[in-house]
Amino acid sequence: MIALQINNWNEQRKNRKLEAIYIDRIIDDLEEEEAYIQSYINYTRQVNKYVIKAISHIEHPETAIKNPSQSLIDLYQASQYNDARTTATTYKELNASGQINILRNQKLRLSLIAYYELDWSNAGVIAFPNKYRESLRSFMPNSIQKKIRSTCGDIYVETKNSLTVKLPDNCEINIDKAVAEKALENLLENELLRNDLTYLEGNIEAKLFYTNYVQSELKRVLNEFYNAK
Repeated sequence: MIALQINNWNEQRKNRKLEAIYIDRIIDDLEEEEAYIQSYINYTRQVNKYVIKAISHIEHPETAIKNPSQSLIDLYQASQYNDARTTATTYKELNASGQINILRNQKLRLSLIAYYELDWSNAGVIAFPNKYRESLRSFMPNSIQKKIRSTCGDIYVETKNSLTVKLPDNCEINIDKAVAEKALENLLENELLRNDLTYLEGNIEAKLFYTNYVQSELKRVLNEFYNAK
């Protein structure tokens, strides 16, 4: 009986050490996720500013044509897109190995499960097809797109353990004014482009609302794990 008690005690001690290791790893994953979600929100807000400008150009073409190169940049940047991703390595490992119960605190365990079951990066509002991106890049002359990409493309930023992206605050392109005006006029008169942009505007608003909710849930779970240490 004494030997059995000693074995049980040793087993419990090993489990507690293992639990502490997993808690640290979960915190690391959640902090990585927190940094990425903030970056994702920031990027989406940047795109949204261009969407608002693009809509204004379509509604007021007489104003947009005054600076055709910048208007083309606005239309292109409104089509930018950032892939959503989640950091769930430790959670998936715990599930796959059947060790999720190594977390003794039931509330903590259920909070973690509930957060990851959101699967935010695959949610409908996040995965909604960006038809404007497809339309814009089909109708805008490729030579103009290349010039915009060369100076206005994504900037890679180191965030915790990975890379995230952001758009440059300002950018300029050198295009013959007559060429820019002709390309812009064709785009502004494109009814399909107008409709796709309207859908995109609504999706981005929904996307920002949802990711802000996910971010608040993540912060809550992360605080619970901080308190568990």
